[in-house]
Amino acid sequence: MTSLERYGGDSEMRIGNAERDALADLLRTSVDQGFLDLDEYEKRVDVVMAAKTIGDAAPALADLPAYHRILDADEPEKLGTPEWVKWMWVGFSIPIGICVSIWLLVFLLAGVDYPWPLWVAAPFFGVGIPLTFAERFIQRPAAARKRREALRRKRMGR
Repeated sequence: MTSLERYGGDSEMRIGNAERDALADLLRTSVDQGFLDLDEYEKRVDVVMAAKTIGDAAPALADLPAYHRILDADEPEKLGTPEWVKWMWVGFSIPIGICVSIWLLVFLLAGVDYPWPLWVAAPFFGVGIPLTFAERFIQRPAAARKRREALRRKRMGR
């Protein structure tokens, strides 16, 4: 696997003008930083501009530090369930569990079968379920977008 495969897919994936321009900018940055002289820059730009696939462009970039900084900016890990949601459900389950245990004990000993723990559980579920859905479908996608944008800026060197 080439280093470009880590960045964009397999070596046969095609690249377009926008990708070629970004790679040429990377080469230009390498000249500005003194890693390439102008002759080598021109040769590498010709290779990058003629590249049709990722594999064609990889040899022109493989030894440049700026390119490896881009590759090292790995994708952020998946966002999991936040701690506050986990602790909210732990906190909700304690009084519900106590009430269900008492109800079960009374049911087994006295035979009273009115499901009164539902009145205890309903408000907890009425609060917990909307909060969990809001985190899952509103907050989490927004945080993922912010992280992807930060990664994109890091890869572009801004």
